[in-house]
Amino acid sequence: MKQKIVKTVGALTNLGAEVIGGLNLLETDLHVVHIPKLKVEVDLLALLTGNDAFQGSRLLLGERRETVRTLAKQGWELIKVTRDVLKPRFGGQFSSVWEILGFAGSLEAPTSPEEVKPMVRAIQVYMAANPTLEVPSLGITAANALSVYNDLNAAMIALNLQESTHGVLRDTRDGAMDALAGTVRGLVDELGLKLGPLDPRWKAFGLNMPGADETPDTVEGLKAMLIGPTAAALKWAAAPRAEYYRVWIRVVGVDAEYRAVGSPADIDFTIENLPTNATIDIIVTAVNNGGEGARSEAVRIVTH
Repeated sequence: MKQKIVKTVGALTNLGAEVIGGLNLLETDLHVVHIPKLKVEVDLLALLTGNDAFQGSRLLLGERRETVRTLAKQGWELIKVTRDVLKPRFGGQFSSVWEILGFAGSLEAPTSPEEVKPMVRAIQVYMAANPTLEVPSLGITAANALSVYNDLNAAMIALNLQESTHGVLRDTRDGAMDALAGTVRGLVDELGLKLGPLDPRWKAFGLNMPGADETPDTVEGLKAMLIGPTAAALKWAAAPRAEYYRVWIRVVGVDAEYRAVGSPADIDFTIENLPTNATIDIIVTAVNNGGEGARSEAVRIVTH
């Protein structure tokens, strides 16, 4: 079975921990020298540290984006109320006179931070030059416009810096992933010189046995039918690569987990001696020397 070096952070960190566990047990016995446990530990720590920093940065990035959205909305509201107050003076339709406040082509108030910011600045400049037109009760003042502008500008700068930092941290995290994956591949190569393709010690490292078959597909088409008060007949479709199957049952309200009741080689099976007056869930898995496939969908029967 081909070794699959997983690519997600969670799966790769789990594999790194399993590899370290295997090296704890077998590094000395197998004389592993090219990829020692310390190398894996260093690479795993780098990935964990890098991912923690990346995830923290992502949270901060979200907070800063929300701050910019909130402040841009304040600017949008200031633009709208200023526009409405000045309509009797400038006119209810767009004209070039409105351009002094940053309007272009229409009197629609923009919503994007990049468009809101210069218009709020234009309002500040205009109100500073025309203080008799200020309406403090509505926030239409040069001082308020300057405050909104400064806050939005500072938030946008902080967001840009955080986006840059986030990109660096993402690249660092991804580099640590690549490094750990490369280390595990190097260990696989070294172990390949020391372990046979079906040596079970591969599994101590969380790795596949190279000589084992690929795990079987999930069993599909499971059907169950009562053939007596306490017996049920099962049938299902053959699963690719299956050498045999396992049949599992769980008595609802009695069993906390499924328990195996048979290992047939064929695609049918009869379960006998089931408890009476019980609701029973049944699943089937396919097995080969590479391992056990995923569980089938459960079917339910009710005995009498």
